[in-house]
Amino acid sequence: MAVFKPCFWDTSKPIEGKIPFENPVVEIGFGNGDFTLWLAERFPDRPVLAVDKWHPGVRALIHKCRQKRLNNLYVFNLDANLFVEYLLKPHQVEAFFFNYPDPFFKKRDLKRRLLKTSFLKWVAFKLQIGGKVYIRTDIADYYEYILEQLEPIKELFEVKTEFDIELPTTKYEQKALKEGRKPLKLLLVKVKDPKDITDREVEKLRALRLEKCNIENLKRGMEIKDPQRGYFLKVEHTYRSEDIDLVELYVGEEGFYQHLFVGVFKTPQGFVIKPKSFAVGTRSVSWAVEKLGELLQKEPNSFP
Repeated sequence: MAVFKPCFWDTSKPIEGKIPFENPVVEIGFGNGDFTLWLAERFPDRPVLAVDKWHPGVRALIHKCRQKRLNNLYVFNLDANLFVEYLLKPHQVEAFFFNYPDPFFKKRDLKRRLLKTSFLKWVAFKLQIGGKVYIRTDIADYYEYILEQLEPIKELFEVKTEFDIELPTTKYEQKALKEGRKPLKLLLVKVKDPKDITDREVEKLRALRLEKCNIENLKRGMEIKDPQRGYFLKVEHTYRSEDIDLVELYVGEEGFYQHLFVGVFKTPQGFVIKPKSFAVGTRSVSWAVEKLGELLQKEPNSFP
């Protein structure tokens, strides 16, 4: 299990176990991080976990946190679905905060909206009984969409339209107010657990030993899919050095993906490949390592 220091994003170690924090407060999608800093100061006796896929925002929040010398804020550069489903324990979280999630206006992108029934069910599973979900949006259509998505799981939450604490305005909210859009609020209070969810386990990530290795076999944009399990990998880039090569990958399953690096280590006995970056131990990553091993061992002239 990687050891996290406050405000430190350790990209050198994979995560191979659930995160150990007690009664954390979680913000999903923190943007520039100003609200996250407020959370860390508002709840100094609780770990505040901040999750976002946007690299510039992650770096900016870490910088701000170090300037303020906060010691209870932890930053994760991960997909929200992956984080909630795999890394949080059942009944672990005290509160979730979602400030102005991306509404994905285009019809073809509606499936990318985060606050849908399947995700909200996982949120309920990871919340303590009586735990809360604070949601703000300025898009009436998204607000109605969330209410619709809550309908199939209405027994899990008590739904309120006002918050029980006063939250500061975000930079995005200030812009919305200037443009005439008012914040719409939902407070979800967990009443009971979903019955049809089994917790997902984090796995130890595979390392493979190879007798031979042709890094030239990997081309940018190369994709492999397993339609039956919904897995995919895409080669983004390769980096060469004297002792270790790196393969930059996107690896996904069931609607989310990870951006990670796999190291190709040169040893006297051959080669070892294993995830080297801030990757989460999921079956799709182990599958991707196996597929990389197959590709790297092929003779260059064996490709169609």
